[in-house]
Amino acid sequence: MMRLKIIILFPLFFLLFNCGYKVANLQKNYNILEVETSGDNRINYKIRNKLLVTSKNANATTIRLSLNSKKKKNIKEKNINNQITKYEIVVTTIIKYESINSPYKGEFSIIKTGDYSVSEKYSDTLNSEKNLIKNLINDIVEEIQDNLSTNFNDT
Repeated sequence: MMRLKIIILFPLFFLLFNCGYKVANLQKNYNILEVETSGDNRINYKIRNKLLVTSKNANATTIRLSLNSKKKKNIKEKNINNQITKYEIVVTTIIKYESINSPYKGEFSIIKTGDYSVSEKYSDTLNSEKNLIKNLINDIVEEIQDNLSTNFNDT
C-alpha cells in the first residue's frame, strides 16, 4: 500500500512542480547615449549620473532617454497644537526612451512616495528629507534599469 502511494505521488509531484517557469535574463542590454532632463534639476542630475555610470555596454542597443521629474512635498500629519509632525514626499518621473539603431521607442512613469518626521532641530529635519530623497532616487534608478532591461531583452 505504501509503495503504491509513492509510485502515484512521485510522478504527480514532478508534474505539479515542473511548470516550465524560467528566470528572466535581466542583463543591461542597452547603452545610454544621452539623457535630456526637465523638471526638478537636482533629482534629474542624480538619476542621470547613476544611469550613465551603469550603462557602459559596447555591444548593446544605443538609446536616448528623456527624464521629467517632479517633487511634491505634502503635510502628512499635524499634532493637537496644529504643528506639523510629518511630511510626505512624492517623486514622479516620466521616462521616454528611443533606440537610435531601430525605430523602437516607449514611455513609462514611476511614482515613489515616502515620509519623514519633523525633528526638534531643523538640521535633523533637513537631513531626514535628504536621506528620504536619496532612497527614493535609488529606488527610481533601480526600477528604470529593470524596465529598460526588460524592454530591450524582448527585442
